[in-house]
Amino acid sequence: MILVIRSGLARRSRAPAHMAERFNMKQTWFLILVILLGAFPLGAQEAGNIVYGNSRARSTGVVTGDLFAVEPKGSVAVSFVEANVLLNLNADQYQAVFALAQEGPTLAESNEKIAAQASEFVAAIEELGIKHTDIFVDFISQNRVYDYAVEGNVAREKLSGFEVKKNIIVRYQDRAVLEKLLSAAAKSAIFDLVKVDYVVSDLAAARARLLEEASKIIRQKEASYKRLFGVALRPVSVYQEKYNALVPADLYKSYVAYESGSADNYNLRVVGKRKTSTFYYNPLDPAAFDAVINPAGVEPMVQCTLYLKVKYR
Repeated sequence: MILVIRSGLARRSRAPAHMAERFNMKQTWFLILVILLGAFPLGAQEAGNIVYGNSRARSTGVVTGDLFAVEPKGSVAVSFVEANVLLNLNADQYQAVFALAQEGPTLAESNEKIAAQASEFVAAIEELGIKHTDIFVDFISQNRVYDYAVEGNVAREKLSGFEVKKNIIVRYQDRAVLEKLLSAAAKSAIFDLVKVDYVVSDLAAARARLLEEASKIIRQKEASYKRLFGVALRPVSVYQEKYNALVPADLYKSYVAYESGSADNYNLRVVGKRKTSTFYYNPLDPAAFDAVINPAGVEPMVQCTLYLKVKYR
């Protein structure tokens, strides 16, 4: 393009030689400046008001093609093979916790009332065949109880008595015993079943079984990668080993099911009705695991998991 412009100028120039040379030099510097400016993208004409903000230039590895630039350090030259295993177990024992609370005008009377209630319940439990060594009465607290006395238009707070709280912990092996425990508790005016613990006596054996199964899965994946993709991996270390154990109490979820109309358009005071909420057992999804040992049945079970991750080169 420069040659064409120069040739055109040469044909039209009839000035003296020194003036033509000076004119051509100015044209040459002008063209160089135009070319240099054209090498940079000037997008201000169609950028919009975004130019008032911070620069949006993208210089990440994905844009530049350097994918390793966005990888965490130490992950470029290594690979990982993972295994996620689930083990369902029946509990060896169960522990039910019942809460007791008694109030009285004096602390001594409160203690007498709760002691009589606990003794009655413990005697009923022992009649069910549960050993005395499997029953424990746990003292929780004793508190002052305050109330208000209204005198005219003044409500004055005052001490009204004392409250004593205890828990009775019962250990048993047969799940059917729980229904009998609830009946005995109701006869003793105990209505608060705090929780039921599922006890697995040998968690070490469960973890050993999980580790063995997870190791098999990782070896199978390692062999499959070599057979299918020709990738030869050399194990370096166990990168992550995470055990977990979930009892049924951890897996229950609540919900409320109902359909309700709308009275917002009638300009009325709306009085709602209490909706019943309930719970359901929602175990871990077996599809999220590489292997499931002892598939779950219809009854709640203890679910033990292991996530194993091995580092390779």
